Amino acid sequence: MPSTSHPSAPPSQRVNHVAFHTHRNLLTALVALPLAVAAAGCSGIDAGVDYPDNLPVGEVGQNLLTPENEADPSVALSQFKIKPDVCKGIETHVMTQPLAPDDLARFLEGVGASVQPKKARGNLYWFDFPASNDSKDSGRRFVRLRLAVLDNGEAASRDLHDSLLLHGPGWWGVRRSNLAVLAPKADLDEALAFAIKYKLVCWGVFTYAGNDDTYVVPGPYLQF
Repeated sequence: MPSTSHPSAPPSQRVNHVAFHTHRNLLTALVALPLAVAAAGCSGIDAGVDYPDNLPVGEVGQNLLTPENEADPSVALSQFKIKPDVCKGIETHVMTQPLAPDDLARFLEGVGASVQPKKARGNLYWFDFPASNDSKDSGRRFVRLRLAVLDNGEAASRDLHDSLLLHGPGWWGVRRSNLAVLAPKADLDEALAFAIKYKLVCWGVFTYAGNDDTYVVPGPYLQF
């Protein structure tokens, strides 16, 4: 009985058919990759650590003003600035000379927090603060801030900006002269409570990562 199957395609057509599907699959993967990265960026990278439970989150508003110097601002990006009184008795003049990690360590010691830098690699250092006992990663009972030593203030500003965009919404940091400090993801009021408690808003420029950009919060220490 004659076969009812279709004759096999010539080798050249089979090769083109395979090449077409391979090319299409590659294009699909290339399109899907940035979409997946974008989806992850919408929520920010989870650092696996919880901030201390005793942060004065509910009192954050008392330390803020509207851009027009009025009380009771909305704790939302671009809607507030840090009160000058938060840094009362702390020197907030702009630093332009090159600084080392010890500058932050001395500052923290002066406000009652003994946190020493730990060399990570190259120009990076860790500053480990106490965290919540309920942190997701049971081996990390600390909030780790990463300090980068750059060549100058412009490089520090660029480093913090790029790092915040890379890690995504909720990550925040401060910068002072040639130093850029990156802090783990937190809600805006929680990040402010931490930065106010340790007076980091007096040491450097507070910056927070939003959904599409980074936002500088005006305060007693402001460096362009």
